[in-house]
Amino acid sequence: MLKPLLAGVLIVLASQQVPRSTPALKSNVTIVEVDVVVADKAAQPVRGLRQEDFAVAEDGVAVEIATFSAIDIPSAPVTAEAPAPDRSGSAFASNDRPDDGRLILIVLDDVQSGLDPARMAIVKRIARRAVARLGPMDQAAVMTTSGRRGTGAEFTTDRARLVEVIDRFVPQREPELPAIAGEPPATSNASTPAEYIVMRRTQAAMAGLTAAARTLATIQHRRKGVLLISQGFPASLQQIIRDPLIGAAYESIREFMLTAQRSNVAVYTADPCGLETDRGCSSDSRENLRTIAEATGGFAIVNTNAPDAWVDRMVAENGSYYLIGYSSPAPPNDGRHHRITVRTHVPGVEIRAREGYDSPGKPPKAVAGTPLDALSRVALQTGGLTMRVVAIPAPLATEPAAAVLVGIELPTALATKAGRIEFAVSAIDGDGTVRARTRFTTNFSAAEKTAAAWTRTGSRIDVPPGEYQIRVAAIGADKSEGSVFLDVAVPRFDAELGVGGLSLGAASSIAVTEADRLRGVLPLIPLASNELAPGGGVTAQLPIRVASKAAANSMTITATLYGPDGRPATLDRRPANARAYAGEAGKVYQIALPPSLTAGRYRIVVESALGRTTVAREITFSVLAR
Repeated sequence: MLKPLLAGVLIVLASQQVPRSTPALKSNVTIVEVDVVVADKAAQPVRGLRQEDFAVAEDGVAVEIATFSAIDIPSAPVTAEAPAPDRSGSAFASNDRPDDGRLILIVLDDVQSGLDPARMAIVKRIARRAVARLGPMDQAAVMTTSGRRGTGAEFTTDRARLVEVIDRFVPQREPELPAIAGEPPATSNASTPAEYIVMRRTQAAMAGLTAAARTLATIQHRRKGVLLISQGFPASLQQIIRDPLIGAAYESIREFMLTAQRSNVAVYTADPCGLETDRGCSSDSRENLRTIAEATGGFAIVNTNAPDAWVDRMVAENGSYYLIGYSSPAPPNDGRHHRITVRTHVPGVEIRAREGYDSPGKPPKAVAGTPLDALSRVALQTGGLTMRVVAIPAPLATEPAAAVLVGIELPTALATKAGRIEFAVSAIDGDGTVRARTRFTTNFSAAEKTAAAWTRTGSRIDVPPGEYQIRVAAIGADKSEGSVFLDVAVPRFDAELGVGGLSLGAASSIAVTEADRLRGVLPLIPLASNELAPGGGVTAQLPIRVASKAAANSMTITATLYGPDGRPATLDRRPANARAYAGEAGKVYQIALPPSLTAGRYRIVVESALGRTTVAREITFSVLAR
């Protein structure tokens, strides 16, 4: 049940909405989805309810439930540990698993948080706890409210990647935030520098959250949870809304709350202050955290030094809920706020759902582009045409001096059925800008001649050094389609020793066409899976580039294989000719794996040493039983 303060704030929000003059375009009906959490007195999810156990109303008018789904996804064990980070320098991902797990966006507020080391540690602890409780099919992303480069990770099942980003969290000071630093402009409503900072900090935090909520809105038919770890705003939400001196801050909060409601996004707020009270952690800041959470169907974690149990509850209820759909009795696109009420006749339970939604004033504009473009634009990768993808940074002889080599594996049966498959590969930087894209087509009719379960192709995309999300989308001649997204860091190859990504490769039955630009950069099409069939024929390959000024230094490359029992075996250890690696494109080091490996789990480590500099890359792989 909403608290009186929350209800009052929502009345203020609704009363101060700007009327929309654009006439609504007519259409038949608006379908509204609302996910409903039902908990018992111990705050545990209540399972097994049916459609007839619920009653839904919009603006006080009872509506008929049109669609109903009961969702129940298990959480990871409490003792589950995040896996070790990948040290291959490459990135691996696939869409061969169901995409019906949890979706949780972890937001670290580096704008409103203080620089206190203990508080920073609590922020990381809360976020890491959420990651640790994710199940194998769950996806999570990390972002900061400042949006600074290198502080986020796109939706992924890679828990090690998420923890790596969380551990880099550092609050930002005013001088580090261009939108906040400096004196208030003459046009500012704030009367003092302190009020101006409050306004701008709030705006900065809310702008990123609003953009994230809009992106989450594109994900249909599932619950989207946001875990906002923040000290909250330094003034009460009522004060921010009603004080004209900082009215711009109110506008940003209102926009975020209404966007979250419209997008069916549940926001959970977590205060890292615990039981402490100071200028940045007050009753006002905690109350506005509660307000945001309750307005969107989440809850607030405040006034506690033991947040773990609450984080566990957040993860649990995002995997155990009821998804209800109904036809709105309101005219489509009327630009109004509509209240949603969900009730049940089941005794002794608590229901939480979003308070309502803000109907747009006009239908959304259609986005131009091809089907491949549409596959590349969505927030999450899609299944259908199954793919496993590996992305490998490597030096390039021409500008921009680096490339990401992309290896793609498809089930032979699906690839043969599709025949010709068109691929689109794009690289998106930390600002969300597409820095490079390429398209190519592979004819998989020859795959009929192989007995292998998977067939392979590949290409490359040229990008300067930096961090990217690589998006691979594919559409077959039979209209099958799918996409895979993965994050990769491209190092600088103009250093004395530039080392790319380690991969395993093997000969492919599919010829690499002239349209595929992989040829000439990587000798073998890389394997996108680290599960190997017995029998050998697999080679480890590592792109290396030595700066010409360092080519006179001594160089050694060592390859070590660790078996299932953990014992090391040296595959290669010899001096290397540094000048051979000093060309513009460097050179690819190769070492064949022993052909007679027994079934089990292995790890290969390749160390490149040039003078006093050593760079190690490693890959863990499994050999399957015969």
